[in-house]
Amino acid sequence: MSVKLNHYWSIIPGMDGECVEFVTNKFIPGVNNLGLHTVAVWSVLIGAYSEIVLENTSSDFENIEKALKDTRYKLLKQALHKYVKNYQSKVLINTGKIDTYTMDISQDTIKFNQMWNVQTHKKDKYDQFVINEFYPVLNELGIAVAGEWEVLIGDGPGIICEGRVADINNLILNLQSKKFQNVNCELKQYIENYRSRILTFYVKN
Repeated sequence: MSVKLNHYWSIIPGMDGECVEFVTNKFIPGVNNLGLHTVAVWSVLIGAYSEIVLENTSSDFENIEKALKDTRYKLLKQALHKYVKNYQSKVLINTGKIDTYTMDISQDTIKFNQMWNVQTHKKDKYDQFVINEFYPVLNELGIAVAGEWEVLIGDGPGIICEGRVADINNLILNLQSKKFQNVNCELKQYIENYRSRILTFYVKN
């Protein structure tokens, strides 16, 4: 089962260059040495919460837990705070609705993340809907669904749908399409606290 440790922050004004250098040369190698794999670092183009998202993955939660308790990780995070503010982190587990998770990301990849909470009393209908209708429509529209993640540790919303596209212009056109609007409207019958975010490539390991 895939597990993610995501880091979120905003860069202290005037520290952009130093932050990129530290993240590239110190933070990413450091967390990788703790048994985690850095997928990529993303810049939030549209959407609230943070400016930067760094994604780590592992095959199981125990590896994440071990890394978080390691003194080396605590020192890395302490050093990161010299360059960033509003730091937060989340641990995510793959819900299993998407068969495989690929870390094959190119520099022109655009990420379209949607987030929500599932209405508890509609969970069974929600599961059927996203598997049989919502995610297939996203894929038809060129939004490749890389995974559905549940937030295990961290603030909400509790579900993250990770979508990837190669062309932001096509993404915007598809988000304006009747097909997306209709299926998104139907999704909202089963969820609440819907949010979305568009992210662009920032740094890749």
